[in-house]
Amino acid sequence: MDFFKKHKCPKCGKKFGQQEELMHHEQITHDDTPYDCKKCNLYFSSMEEMRTHLQRAHKYQGSPNNQ
Repeated sequence: MDFFKKHKCPKCGKKFGQQEELMHHEQITHDDTPYDCKKCNLYFSSMEEMRTHLQRAHKYQGSPNNQ
């Protein structure tokens, strides 16, 4: 069911159900794609750097399943 996949890759059009899945896809498939923070428009070279930024700057804790 494609309508649940609302996160679309801007480079190839593939759709994902979660933002993190899209970000992982971009890192693996489109190695040159930087990660950007949707809250403050900063860019990061890896998902881990952006995750650290989100946790520190925006108090992001992830989904309840990851705690």
